[in-house]
Amino acid sequence: MSAYDHGSQDISSHKDTYAAIMEVIFWSGALLGLATLYLSMVFAGGMNWFTSMLIVYGLSILVGLGLKRGGAWYATMTGLAVLTVVLGWATGLIANMI
Repeated sequence: MSAYDHGSQDISSHKDTYAAIMEVIFWSGALLGLATLYLSMVFAGGMNWFTSMLIVYGLSILVGLGLKRGGAWYATMTGLAVLTVVLGWATGLIANMI
């Protein structure tokens, strides 16, 4: 017989790895879903880019509240919204110069 006792192995590092992988999957899935929604509203729906950004930003805040995300979620969503506004403004400025 083996000296191994079923259930006695320390699996705390395995649990930590699993939690980290699930966190990456959540962030990736949420960001891809919100980006897909934004691009669909702008290009397929024909909505104004700024209106679409406001809707998706509001939805991202609601997702963060519903899933009890931390400050990193809100900081990332706010940063992406600001980046979208700056790039949209710059693109519009360049397009008007041509």
